Amino acid sequence: MLKEPSLELRELGERTSLEPDACREATDLLREVGLLTDAGPGRLATVSTEKALARLALQAEESADMWLADTVRLRKAIRLLCTELADQYHDQRSLAPAELIIGMDRISEVLEDSSEIAVNEVLSMQPGPVIESRTPDRINRNERVIKRGVAMRTIHLASTSRIPHGLRYLRELQAIGAEIRLAHTIPFRLIVVDDVMAFTPAPGNEDQAAALVTRGPLITHLLRRVFEHCWHSATPLDSMHPDSGREQAPPLDTQQFTVLQMLNAGLKDEAIARELGVSIRTLRRITADLMDKLNATSRFQAGVRAHELGWLDHSAGTTAKSPSEM
Repeated sequence: MLKEPSLELRELGERTSLEPDACREATDLLREVGLLTDAGPGRLATVSTEKALARLALQAEESADMWLADTVRLRKAIRLLCTELADQYHDQRSLAPAELIIGMDRISEVLEDSSEIAVNEVLSMQPGPVIESRTPDRINRNERVIKRGVAMRTIHLASTSRIPHGLRYLRELQAIGAEIRLAHTIPFRLIVVDDVMAFTPAPGNEDQAAALVTRGPLITHLLRRVFEHCWHSATPLDSMHPDSGREQAPPLDTQQFTVLQMLNAGLKDEAIARELGVSIRTLRRITADLMDKLNATSRFQAGVRAHELGWLDHSAGTTAKSPSEM
């Protein structure tokens, strides 16, 4: 058609040796992308490539504008529903709805949902070790929450700041806008969302994690008071770790320190290996190296030595089978 603009539709098939259906399909596609346009009954006209591309770009921009407008409307509708849901929770004065969540996948799903509906504030206490492989996802999730204007306060064990990856994680969390304090003792893992939802540990079995999700003001307000008590007793991260004169980290690598914390929490070898993503054999080699550094002949003695050296802080009720941090 570029060579012979006067060709009619019936002549295109003959010149291109295409079957009528194939010829029709080709011309329809060229119309769709804007390279051909109707020029009267039985006739088509070519369109310059530049003009066709400009038209496609305009269509893309219009589609993007429509998508953005739909997204804004959807977000407003979801915020309205979340507000109404929160009001319903606050109205349940005589009820404290609770749900037992089983399995890490389900726990992660509920935590993700709760982070999306947070409007005012998220509070958390984290008595367990920070798993280095999970920190990027947690930072990203927390950053999305904070960028929406949600305040975030969290309490970690002081021992978390004594290892390089733990302190790095706390600094990154602080950099995105979270307030962080450190405590030598944390009673249990806790997450409170907007005074209407709370996550606490729940007894699980050997193979599955479990969390208790509480909705409504009765229990949630009580758990907030526990958090506030621990918060006022804790030390700001910058006070304990100023830019100069930071405490010296124990002579352990990240993996060894994580194993030490999990052994201190009473976890079995199978659970620790699963958490770290290593084999039982590899875990036992790591444990043996750890005991050599502590000059210990048993795991109990290793724990005692670690506490004597100040490498660990106690945390009541610490367990890996509990909700991960938000």
